[in-house]
Order: sequence, then C-alpha cells, then structure tokens
Amino acid sequence: MPEHILIDVTDRVGRITFNTPEHRNALTPAMMAEIIEAVDGFVQDPDVRVLMFTGAGEGFSAGGDMAFMEQLSQMAPFEIKETVYKHFAGAAKAIKLCPKPTIAAVNGAAVGAGCEIAVACDFRIASERAMFSEAWIKLGVIPPLGGMFLLPQIVGLAKATEMLMLGTPVDGAEAARIGLATKVVTPEELEDAAMSLGRQLAAGPARAQAVLKEGLRRGMESTLDAEWEHNVYAQSMLVSGGDFGEAVRAFREKRQPKFG
Repeated sequence: MPEHILIDVTDRVGRITFNTPEHRNALTPAMMAEIIEAVDGFVQDPDVRVLMFTGAGEGFSAGGDMAFMEQLSQMAPFEIKETVYKHFAGAAKAIKLCPKPTIAAVNGAAVGAGCEIAVACDFRIASERAMFSEAWIKLGVIPPLGGMFLLPQIVGLAKATEMLMLGTPVDGAEAARIGLATKVVTPEELEDAAMSLGRQLAAGPARAQAVLKEGLRRGMESTLDAEWEHNVYAQSMLVSGGDFGEAVRAFREKRQPKFG
C-alpha cells in the first residue's frame, strides 16, 4: 500500500489524493514514484475511465519538500537527473501521456512541481481558495516538468511569461479568467464539480478520447499536413469500431449512446 497517497475509485473515476497534509502535500521522489505506479495501475484497469488528482487538507501541493530540496542542492548533476527527476519528470509525463482523461481538483495552493502536475492534466477544476504558482524562478531555477512548454499553450505567452519569469501567483478566479482553470467553484462545491466532470467523461467513448488526446499533443508539435494524414487514419479506425455504430443507432433511436 502506498504511504504518501490515497487511491480510490468511484463511478469509474480513479482518484489519487496527495496525502501528507501535515507537510502541505509537499512532493518527494518516493511520493512521485507512488503517483507513477498509481497512474499506471489506473491506465491498465478497464473499469477506470478517468483519473483525478487532488490534495488532502487545505492544499493541492506545496511543491518540492523543503528537506528534500536541501539535499538536492548537494547532489551532483548526474545524480539529480538520473535519480531525482526520473521520478518527478516521470510522474509529470505519466499524467500528460495518460490515454485516459485527467482532472486536477485544485483545492488550495499548487506550487512548483504541484503546479506542474495540475498543468499536465487535461482539466483543472479550482476552488476559490486555489492558487497556482510557478515559483521556480524565486529559487533560481526553471520549471523542468513541462510547464514552460504547456503553460503558454494554455494561457498564452504573455501570461505564461509573467507567471514563469516573475513567479506571479494566480488565484482561482484569475485562473478561470485566463483559461488555466476549467471552472472555479466554492470550496464546498469542489468535490461535486470535479466528480460531475469525471462522470461525464467516464460516460464518453474511451477509444475516441484516447485518440483525441494524442491528436491534441501531436498538434502542438507537428504540422497541419502531417496531422491531416494521421487523423484521417485514426478516424478510419474509430469509425470501424463499435462506439461509432452505437452512437449512430442511439441517434436514430433518440436515446443516449452506451459506449464500450
């Protein structure tokens, strides 16, 4: 059983809760390794259709654990890359490359690596108490877990530059205004709002969702011509699958489709 996170499944939504509230859910290599294992387990579980991430207590994650960061400053570059970021970058990659929809239910501060995890998710539902902070520059370092690439895609270059270069925090309301959060709700409404989105996604066509996620990632790096060719191929696979036929029948029968 994991020591630093909680894992549960409700209505086909697999939830990963960072569970060290006494440390504001600060992240360590051991905790990130547990996140990687939990994500992989949910990806392999056909009964889980959506992944959700949140934090226990009043915060999402305060970023890197301070005691761990003190140790980090004494490590050699090779050791940092091969042992530490194997887990930190590995967790961010596992979340971003997950073929199933991912939701961050941001209940409080999401700082540093905690913010990077939220940014790696497909959707972010934010509490009014949420705070997103890419505060790496204040430590004299950069966001190494994908935020420098992903954040400008989400909020635009100007706002991303402000958040990254100045370490400017963004609260829940501002996050919704700039597109960083899908929705902002009261703290009391957060769990219901996130689960409502999770159930909606879980009822959708899983194969098409996976192909769509891949297409969105490819589109950020590829060319229009290459994506036209790839997407036509992917669409032909989906059309010949069972979900498309079920959707057509459901439309004719005036009912909701039941996707496999």
